[in-house]
This record gives sequence, C-alpha cells and structure tokens, in this order.
Amino acid sequence: MYKNILVLLVLVLASACASYTHVRPGTEGIHRVVIRGEEKESVESAAIGEANNYCQEFDKMAAFVSEDTKYTGSIDESTHKTIKKVSTAASVGGGMMGALGGKKESNVGSGLFGLGVVGNSVLDGDAYTADMRFKCQ
Repeated sequence: MYKNILVLLVLVLASACASYTHVRPGTEGIHRVVIRGEEKESVESAAIGEANNYCQEFDKMAAFVSEDTKYTGSIDESTHKTIKKVSTAASVGGGMMGALGGKKESNVGSGLFGLGVVGNSVLDGDAYTADMRFKCQ
C-alpha cells in the first residue's frame, strides 16, 4: 500500500515539475510565456521555469529574446509594497504574541494578526505580470 502511494506521489511531483501551462508556442520558433502573480520575483522565476520545461521537451534550452515584468495592480506599486510589508509584520508579530504571551498579549496578538490578514486581503492577488519571449536552442 505504501509503495503505491509513493509511486503516485512521485508521478504527481514529476508532472508538476514539467509544467508549462502558460507557454504559448509561436511562429518562427519564438514562444511566449505570460504569468501573473503576487510578487515580482516569483512571477519571473515561474516564467523562466515554464520556458525551460517547455524547451526540455525538445531536449533544448530556453534562450530569452525579451523579458518584461510590470506591476499591474489596481493600487500604486509603492502603496502595495507598504501594505504588504506592514501586513506581513502584523501577521507574524501578532501570531507570536498570541502564542507566546499571556492573556493581554494574546488578545493584542490576535488583533494584530487579524489586521495583517485584512491588509493582505486588500491587496491584488495578481499584482505583477511577467511577459517573456524565448526560443528553444
């Protein structure tokens, strides 16, 4: 039974690693991948990963022709970053106070944690868009 579960887990992980659902094959060998997400670095990394996975299907490597990552959120980028930092700090600090403090600290911690959650919920989930074009060489 455990062997079957292990085999299934390996297959699921292997198929997840070879994902390139956002890649759009193009004419003349120039392909495009567009990914939206919460953080700039994560969308860029995901786009590069999908391009590399796509090219690996042909035993080739991705060579990028153009890379463009833009902030596409509904509030200005500076405000977005500030809310994200404050919300993360409130969530982490509030969680620690709630877990490690006494009754008063626990109440304050719960409030801070709640504010952090609310702050993160206000933010756009897909604030950044990475748009990359590449060839498989």
